[in-house]
Amino acid sequence: MSNLLISTCENELSEREFVKPISRIVGTNNHEVLHYTQCTEKTIFSFDKIIICGTSLNDDSYITNLGNFKKLFLDYHGSILGICSGMHIVCSIFDSQIVKKLEIGMVEVETQEPNSLCEGSFQVYSMHNNSVSNLENFAVLARSKRCVQVVKHKTKNVFGVSFHPEVRNHNLILNFLKL
Repeated sequence: MSNLLISTCENELSEREFVKPISRIVGTNNHEVLHYTQCTEKTIFSFDKIIICGTSLNDDSYITNLGNFKKLFLDYHGSILGICSGMHIVCSIFDSQIVKKLEIGMVEVETQEPNSLCEGSFQVYSMHNNSVSNLENFAVLARSKRCVQVVKHKTKNVFGVSFHPEVRNHNLILNFLKL
């Protein structure tokens, strides 16, 4: 299995906070890390699984590149996990909308339907000022009182989580890698 971590961060400090912890969870020999601007169709199709990592509240430059993400990932057949900004990206690839929705701190999440990433009620660390809507192509797997927290594309192995599992819910990342 080959795994790719994609950074959506615009600076190194954000990468230390949002990409490096995921890299440690995945394991040093089991993946490669690329910034989204370095990704090509040839590059991403050589990986079995892709995790699109989150970024800081002030960094939303990825939004100006949503068309490029759609070109790269629409026909990708491997598994994808989008975390925070990565969730916004994967949902927008399949025609969902990014909407303003601030949520910071510990949040209680309730699983809505059985799935391979999470179960029951659990606490997560949220730090986002955007969420997603118009989720016709996705099943909502978990939500908080304020917003959707976990989604899965209805026909593809494409997942999104609004929170940061690298902070508190490492098992979610490990469960994704087992798919």
